[in-house]
Amino acid sequence: MIMENISFHIFIYIILFGVIVLLIISFISLLNSEQNKRKKLLNEKRKMINQISELNKTKALIETEHLKFQLKPHTLINILSNLKVIAGKLNKGMDILSDTLDYILYQGNTHLVSVEDEINFIRKYLKLNNIFTTSIDAIKIDTSNIDMNSTFYRENCIPHLITGYFLENAFKHGDTEHPDFLNVRIILTDTFFEMIVTNRTKRQIMHSNNGGLGLVNMRKRLDLLLKDKYEMQSRQNGTAFHSTLKINFEQKTANTKT
Repeated sequence: MIMENISFHIFIYIILFGVIVLLIISFISLLNSEQNKRKKLLNEKRKMINQISELNKTKALIETEHLKFQLKPHTLINILSNLKVIAGKLNKGMDILSDTLDYILYQGNTHLVSVEDEINFIRKYLKLNNIFTTSIDAIKIDTSNIDMNSTFYRENCIPHLITGYFLENAFKHGDTEHPDFLNVRIILTDTFFEMIVTNRTKRQIMHSNNGGLGLVNMRKRLDLLLKDKYEMQSRQNGTAFHSTLKINFEQKTANTKT
């Protein structure tokens, strides 16, 4: 009887020992699993930190490209729709539109272009929109004060599409039915480039100090590429709205006005 009790107790101890061993093994396994999860999370965290670091490194390089003036897609779509209606001018309009899109999309990868290239863009963009103005000679461009012998005429010295904001703004807010709707004057010397845009409006434009997103982006881009080498002004005189952009090549006289 005594031996049976001893055997029974030994059996119980063995079972308890086995349970304890299983619990220890389970705990160690669970601990290892948690450690592996933590290591995996740490690796993912390091990977994300490295990715964020790489993004921060490239942010400054792509900022000016992000801020670059872009023609609104609906503007070009409306132009294409109008070209389909004007059958007699279709081929001419499509050719000009194709050249304009080529300049917008494929030139200016270094952010700066020559005055010659930007003037060609201005001429084509104005010709493209002139198709849809109701008055003959409502759009005029004066290039008589461009010195083609200037060292800056063919040198990459002004931001790509920097004139586009002024042109699109004129067509957006201007009175395209006015006989003297838009006048663009370009001046180039050995010391500066200047663009003066005067457009007629149907009503007084409410002009804030900060301007719209397009103006804000253009100023940021000018600051990044030219720093203190530009001047910008705009004013309303009755139904005439005047905008001026001047880029100095030698002197540093930054004076941005609204």
